[in-house]
Amino acid sequence: MDVRLIVGAASIVMMGCVTAPKSNKAERNFNAPSLNVDLSSNGSQVLDSIPAESAMERFEMIDPQGRVISYVAFTDTDTGALVFVDQKLHGTLSHHDAQAFYSCRGYATVAPNHWAHEAADWTASLLANSSPATAVKLEFSGKSTVQSIREVAENPFLKGLKSLFGMGSSPLGIFNSLNTARGDIEVSGQFDKARKGLSFIRPGMSESRVDEVMKPEDVSFVSGGMVIAYPSHLVEYYVTGGAVKVIQQPSFYYLSRTHAALFYAPNTQWSLCTPLHWKDALSETH
Repeated sequence: MDVRLIVGAASIVMMGCVTAPKSNKAERNFNAPSLNVDLSSNGSQVLDSIPAESAMERFEMIDPQGRVISYVAFTDTDTGALVFVDQKLHGTLSHHDAQAFYSCRGYATVAPNHWAHEAADWTASLLANSSPATAVKLEFSGKSTVQSIREVAENPFLKGLKSLFGMGSSPLGIFNSLNTARGDIEVSGQFDKARKGLSFIRPGMSESRVDEVMKPEDVSFVSGGMVIAYPSHLVEYYVTGGAVKVIQQPSFYYLSRTHAALFYAPNTQWSLCTPLHWKDALSETH
């Protein structure tokens, strides 16, 4: 994606030493970017603009009403998460609620299901529990945490894959992931071709469109559908009825089997991790 388009649509302001004052937050790197989001911002471009070290997760789906629901949660910033409906800013979550939404859906996926099986209920609850917002300023720290997508990408469980975050046309900001055969032009070309192809997949597209881009690296048959996952790109597609229902990054199903500790939060009442009660599952002191 042309960076100029992102700058124009999402109002990215790079905090530099000449044009911007120093941040009052000691934990924030001086040159870390900030992002202004308002009702004129395009949700897909905003999701694509979030630094990998600041993004905890992002997903996109079509709800039963035919609306595109886009979501991104943060590991830093004062705002926990942003919710978009049909590409327009809808509301925000606190960090507590964003963590509860993350942990509970991870728990639901660790069980012999996938949270996307009840995606309509989860997103309806998400919309109902978000705080309405018309403008949000995000000030990123420039630092990574254990739950950030960048940190997940660099975790040893990826077995040698080196993931480089790059902006693309996908609202999920597909990782440009190359293996240790980076120097092999043919292999590198295959990964680049797959990355570009996956970046055009949207909810509602056919399962065959995904397969045409790249043969699945992992397929799991779960209640109500299947999960087509690409661990090398840290993305998964929940498919039901032959169509992509949810696009999730990072791949919750893969993490649930390899790194489930990412979903853990102390003193969580896991029995409340349902589409209706997830907001009450985490301790208020978390």
